[in-house]
Amino acid sequence: MMKMNRKAAVMAIALWMGGGSVPSFQSTAAAQETMMGSDAVRQAVAQLVSQGVLHGAGEGGMQEERHVTNAEAVKMIVLALGLKPSQEAASPSSEPWYTDYVNTAIAHKLLDDAAKFLLNQPADPSELAVMISKALQRDVKSVQYWMNGLQIGQEQHISRGDTARLLVAAEKAVRSEHAQIVSVKALNKIAFEVTFDRPLTLADEAFAAAQANFIFEPGIQLVNQPRLKTGSFATYIVPVQTMQPDLEYTLTYKGQQTFRAASSGEMIRLKSTRQVTNDTFEVDSFRENGVIDYGYVISAYAGGRGANAAVLEEDNTLQGQAMQIIPSLATRQATLTPEGGQPVTVNYVGFTQSTDGRQEPKFRLPAGTALQPGVKYTVTSDWFELENNAFVAGEIAPLQIASVSQTDERVVAVKLSADPGDELFAYRSIELKGADGTVLTALYRVQTRKGDTGVFDIQNDGKLQAGVTYEVVPVGTWAVADHVVLTAK
Repeated sequence: MMKMNRKAAVMAIALWMGGGSVPSFQSTAAAQETMMGSDAVRQAVAQLVSQGVLHGAGEGGMQEERHVTNAEAVKMIVLALGLKPSQEAASPSSEPWYTDYVNTAIAHKLLDDAAKFLLNQPADPSELAVMISKALQRDVKSVQYWMNGLQIGQEQHISRGDTARLLVAAEKAVRSEHAQIVSVKALNKIAFEVTFDRPLTLADEAFAAAQANFIFEPGIQLVNQPRLKTGSFATYIVPVQTMQPDLEYTLTYKGQQTFRAASSGEMIRLKSTRQVTNDTFEVDSFRENGVIDYGYVISAYAGGRGANAAVLEEDNTLQGQAMQIIPSLATRQATLTPEGGQPVTVNYVGFTQSTDGRQEPKFRLPAGTALQPGVKYTVTSDWFELENNAFVAGEIAPLQIASVSQTDERVVAVKLSADPGDELFAYRSIELKGADGTVLTALYRVQTRKGDTGVFDIQNDGKLQAGVTYEVVPVGTWAVADHVVLTAK
């Protein structure tokens, strides 16, 4: 937001405030006797006072039971969670007391529409949770989970004391480049659980940085970035290459801390397998059987999983049931053996392990090969075990491309004749053969399918040329297109 817009927003808010005095956390000694909070509230308030977040004066108390206003809540969040002041901080003394804090909240995108944010009104607990999640750069489901644990209601209003308790808890989730490991343990053959004293910065969570910072000996590496568990303050699921049995691994973090952890021989427990296309099969697992995909229990995905998202307790139980966590399956492989034939190594199809509310990771045969109808195939792996590990291949018709439309010069939408009901576009591509002799390749953009339509990005800096007609040709045998053409705009 531009400087003038921010100032206008703050001044617009002031029109609703009424009065110009700074809200105080003081009360008379008599009121203090009747409004004294619980030990937990007093301790939280005392901690925030010691940090300069709250202020008392004279013999007055802190009015812990009074509803916190939006203005007070913004100030407390900004100070308690260490948000850097905006460039418009240090405003003239003639402006409202809360101006600097509102400017900072706007700069950090805590407020979507500041002009509608009534600062002198009691804070809405659900809106407070959203602001705290944005300040911490994580999911709101975690903040709501902390509120439930503190028995703080998420409807109507919230007291100053409860706001203090929530913020003291939230301070444990402030990201730091100086985070230190507290514990390490193996979850199963392909994942460790690593708990820090504080969560990592987003930069340190990135895959390249994590690969450099997490060094496991002997000889295994991360296969994807560590993922923060929903509801935890700083516990990560760390996916690694398959562990060797009966070994003790040493984790060195940022070349400084060193921890030891025994390897795990625990295989991922899966139920069954089935063919889904002429070159792809899937395996499945079920939550009711004590297996859950990490996609449903990590902070990064919580906002997009709706009712399928879950929060595991510290011991990785869900509603009292112990849960085995499937970590990221990036780069994973399995073995497919045809009856009477030679085993074939198959690769996991990225971004298919937890889609449409299901846990059905898919594996694909090497390019140019296909499942043979009538042949029985057995699926094995060194990291998972299947209760029913075989299927008989059948004839499965390729997908039918009905039309292709242009989104812009570099993006097209591919529409099928019917909704496949599953993520079957993954890693597929099409060619666009222009009447001018040019050939463009467009690759499916993962996780963009909506029903029968998926988004495809044109590769290698290519782009559609206005007025040129392109013939659509699927790459490989995954689909057919009967005289499907696109005339670029």
